Amino acid sequence: MFYEFAHRHTPCLVDGQSDKVILSRDTRATTVIGKEYQYNGVFAPTSAVQNGSLIETDDTFFVQTLRPTTAQDRYCSLIKINDRITIQRYTKTFDANDNATAEFVTAQEDCPTFAQLITAQLRQDEPGLLPTTVYVLQLLTSAAVRDPREVSLPSPDRIILNGRPYKADVVDRVKYPNLLFVQLSEDAR
Repeated sequence: MFYEFAHRHTPCLVDGQSDKVILSRDTRATTVIGKEYQYNGVFAPTSAVQNGSLIETDDTFFVQTLRPTTAQDRYCSLIKINDRITIQRYTKTFDANDNATAEFVTAQEDCPTFAQLITAQLRQDEPGLLPTTVYVLQLLTSAAVRDPREVSLPSPDRIILNGRPYKADVVDRVKYPNLLFVQLSEDAR
């Protein structure tokens, strides 16, 4: 099927490699998020696309799901990137007088993300959200954000979103294959 619609092929980059995609909006969408940010993508059977791939056209997308069609095309659900974040890590150092100092040091800048503000409707749709969560993010697994449950991490990572600091409370590696689902709360540190 992919090759039968050559007139709809859009040049793209899949994880930095040249490819072609047929893009369309998700037609089942009933919300603004669905209408603006959710897309379908069809790739050739030989494409290197996989779950969690970064797709770059005029817009940038993450691959949330991937399944083969009966014609072995690679049919994907895509989510459009709507922001870029900075990830900071709490670090303790010692000055020349052996005085302990602590500060947040940038671990990664300009990290592509899909950020979503938590609303009452989303709380109903996503029952696993913490009561303190104000934003959820979808990120590539290559993002430098660390799980706050790690014993070696003295304090959860800080995420700078739209110039404001947030604390990474949950880093879920299971919800979306090859993507991170991160819950953020207000950061008063």
